[in-house]
Amino acid sequence: MTLPPRKDRINRAMNEIKACTGLLFILCILGSPSAMSNAESGPAKISLAIYPFNDVQKSSLDMSIPALLQSEFSRFEFLQIVPVEVVREKLYEIEPVHLWTEKDGNRKRGGILWNIEPLLFEKINSAVNARFYIYGDLLYFGDSWRIDAFLKEKGEAEPEKSFNLSGENDGEIPVRLSELAKSISVWLRKENVLNEAEADVRKYMAGLTSYSAAIMKMKNHISMAPESIPVRALLLDLYLMNKDVYQGEILEEGRRIIELAEGARQEDMRYLLSINIDPFDTVAAVYEKQGNLEGAIMVRANALKRFPYNSGLHRMKSGENHYLLARAHEAKGQKSKAAENYGRAIDYLKADSEYFQPAMEGLDRLKQ
Repeated sequence: MTLPPRKDRINRAMNEIKACTGLLFILCILGSPSAMSNAESGPAKISLAIYPFNDVQKSSLDMSIPALLQSEFSRFEFLQIVPVEVVREKLYEIEPVHLWTEKDGNRKRGGILWNIEPLLFEKINSAVNARFYIYGDLLYFGDSWRIDAFLKEKGEAEPEKSFNLSGENDGEIPVRLSELAKSISVWLRKENVLNEAEADVRKYMAGLTSYSAAIMKMKNHISMAPESIPVRALLLDLYLMNKDVYQGEILEEGRRIIELAEGARQEDMRYLLSINIDPFDTVAAVYEKQGNLEGAIMVRANALKRFPYNSGLHRMKSGENHYLLARAHEAKGQKSKAAENYGRAIDYLKADSEYFQPAMEGLDRLKQ
């Protein structure tokens, strides 16, 4: 079974977020039970289209750069390459006005007036059915050169990655392009690992593999892409099915996702929402169960700064934690700390909360 574009799944999931939770939510995202009967099929390859690079100084196209990139990318089995020749052909079909020829010695070559609007990029990419595409410019400054390359995902407004290569002579270009292809492939590999991880979730939800086997497979996927927030979120969601047994693992994975969330792509954060995972709440809940109220309060305060999607819950829980902490300090005779936490509880809690009035009474009691 080939998944629909991830953006479509996320949009659909957001509409259903009140109806599903946890791994049940993954079922809503990844398909119906009948669709999961095909879960044994492997993940689809990631399609990558290679565009001609514009040779700015010559107002023509440099065909050697895409040819070198195509050769490098073809080494990776998880990639399905759309050759630059196919891209050029589709471009001529969609916008023939861009087609022109020039004489290079006795040889004619085709070129494109390479002033293409983003909308035309999307049209071409839809025609060749590629999820990602790479394009760029070749510039010369005397004997020096620079290549500006961009990797973009279909439907996204901004490039996922941008790369700048430079050198003093043309002989350096092949080596630098090889390094560029490897760098892009490493990044795309993370996307492919996620495809494989989602396929294994489908197998588990369809009853084709056991719970423990699903966890082991997810760990293997993480070893291939240790910084992938979506893959770690899938593993965390599996652990949450058995909170008592996997409390330590839940804490570890939740903390790691929080670390990775600093500066993460919006796409990754939306993925957390699409499967109804809040790593801050998950970690704080473990701390609360362990009686570590200070730790829970710190995590929820961090969430209010960095993960505003669930701010109502975090404010409520923070208020409750401050109230319980105030009671503990008051019982020990630590009036100053008790009063401080009663006050913070009042700041966080709504007036209709069951803890609001007791917090007010506690603060008044200490003032007297």
